[in-house]
Amino acid sequence: MKTKQVEVFLLRNIQFDLEMMHTKPELGSAGEYVVLGSGTVTITMLPKAEVANNQVDALKKSKQMVLAKCQLEIESIDDRIQSLLAIGHDGEEV
Repeated sequence: MKTKQVEVFLLRNIQFDLEMMHTKPELGSAGEYVVLGSGTVTITMLPKAEVANNQVDALKKSKQMVLAKCQLEIESIDDRIQSLLAIGHDGEEV
């Protein structure tokens, strides 16, 4: 398997007293974070096919969320249409 070496920086959020690792030390100069230290990590890369499958799965989940949101919006619009049609109907037979 392939590996990749990455330099990381340990940062502390001074407002919430939380630590995080990041690859950009510039965050430490933004005022919200201070740099506590740095180091090098070795990342074992996943096979390309597995990465592609993970991306496809994530996109399918995202698609489902979009479809669900659209369905809710469509139902809301249909409800508003039905409300307007009910107001226009005065109860007389046509």
